Amino acid sequence: MARGKLGFFLVILALAALAACENEAMKEVGTDPIQLMADLHCEAVSLRKARFELADKMRFMEDTLMQPSTSDSAKALLQSQLNDLEPHKDSVVNRSLDLAAVIKSKLDSLIEQEFTEVEQRKAFDADLATELEKRGCQ
Repeated sequence: MARGKLGFFLVILALAALAACENEAMKEVGTDPIQLMADLHCEAVSLRKARFELADKMRFMEDTLMQPSTSDSAKALLQSQLNDLEPHKDSVVNRSLDLAAVIKSKLDSLIEQEFTEVEQRKAFDADLATELEKRGCQ
């Protein structure tokens, strides 16, 4: 159970860090669009990983609760932990949805204002792919 608590703590720590820090690139008006979109993309990847890790943890708990061999005390503990994770799940989902809206809005704005030509968009896509590969958050 100590391993489960450590995993739970790490998930909570990651979620708190993501929720606590605002994306600095979004604050800067004149930011390079490649850097801005790379920042947003990497944040989205981090959130996706946190969502998947949390979902896996919750599924494991739910599966364990369904097993008839699980003791009543273990079931009570698992149910309590599962109930504690629910608000964190909602927070991660809402943060992901908010970030998706920001990404869509920024991309729409970039396409409309800065990358009006197909060639410009292709160059932007290639430069963004290069930046994401360099950062390792694809």
